[in-house]
Amino acid sequence: MLVSAGWRALQQERKMVTPNPLRGPDALRARPQKQEVTVKKYKLARRPFAIDQTVYLGIDAHKERLHVTLLVDGEAIHRSIANRRREVEALIRRLPGCRIHAAYEAGPTGYSLLEWLRELGCEAFMTPPSSVLQERGAQIKTDRRDSQALAEQLRAGQLKRVHDLGRQTYDERELTRTREQIIQMRTSVCNRIKSKLLFHGIRIPEGMRSWSKAHLNWLEDSPTGQPHLDLCLALLVELYREHTAKAKLLQKQIDELASASKYAESRELLESVPGIGTLSAMILLLELGDISRFDTCEEFASFLGLVPGEFSSGDSRSQRHITRWGNKRARTVLVESSWTLIGKDPQMREVYDGIKQRRGSGRAIVAVARRLGLAVRAMLRDQQPFRAAA
Repeated sequence: MLVSAGWRALQQERKMVTPNPLRGPDALRARPQKQEVTVKKYKLARRPFAIDQTVYLGIDAHKERLHVTLLVDGEAIHRSIANRRREVEALIRRLPGCRIHAAYEAGPTGYSLLEWLRELGCEAFMTPPSSVLQERGAQIKTDRRDSQALAEQLRAGQLKRVHDLGRQTYDERELTRTREQIIQMRTSVCNRIKSKLLFHGIRIPEGMRSWSKAHLNWLEDSPTGQPHLDLCLALLVELYREHTAKAKLLQKQIDELASASKYAESRELLESVPGIGTLSAMILLLELGDISRFDTCEEFASFLGLVPGEFSSGDSRSQRHITRWGNKRARTVLVESSWTLIGKDPQMREVYDGIKQRRGSGRAIVAVARRLGLAVRAMLRDQQPFRAAA
């Protein structure tokens, strides 16, 4: 007890001799106040990274964080910030008067960051991930290294640009892409129904067409006599009907969009091609965007991924299958339309038959799709309909 009393007395004496300035009514006055940093004509809340210089920003974008590398006069500055507009604004404010060039890889984070950077005065663009050069033999991969590689290649002018379609086109493109996703979901439901019927040894009645109205009614009408299995089949059929109704709703919206003045003329041109209907035409228009940005046929074919890969060195030269690096949705539409086209256009049929004999039907239809893609480019560029060979 005496030790405790003595200890408390000693502590009280220390408090009286050396009072804590951060306690009591004078605590706020004791804290250092935040002061502005004044540099030339700029007033900043924080010290700037650079002033009136050219800055290259490489951004490794993720859902929650942005890993940024700034190249200023050969010096690399690394920062990690939240993927929020206010954080990006705070970063740009620390570069007063600078000419800012920024780039990040296209991915699931979308175009919001691109819009923020451009609204803040940056010359920004997205680059395809496949065009970013990786250090050969590197055993370490981090977000910091990725952002620095982007900044260095941006400064060297080695990055390709992803064409910006514009906010309205991105919004309209969701109609065709969402419809495609719903059709894939419906196909998955169909596969599950067929799998269950096959597993239990149940066959549909002869003469009944698959997924017809009669077929769906039969699946809902307890076809197996097993209560649990019949319940599962009925629920899957309900999912099939829901997906079909949603796909029809989206198709109606696509048809209305196709009749708008923005797309009507170009859509009619594309529909002059045998095998291209309203849906295929709208997919091409929404995926391709401004066709005038392609200066050559090879550039357009490369965008579609319909050019052969090549691995050559010295005297050896090896060509592989098509690269498939481009827009897969436009490429798929062209390949599917080509199957109808070869039955209506004798010239395309001749091309198909000639290549089929030497390389097979798969490569032959891809060759026809490439020619069709170049024809589509010429039609949209010259505003001329398709003319099949006599």
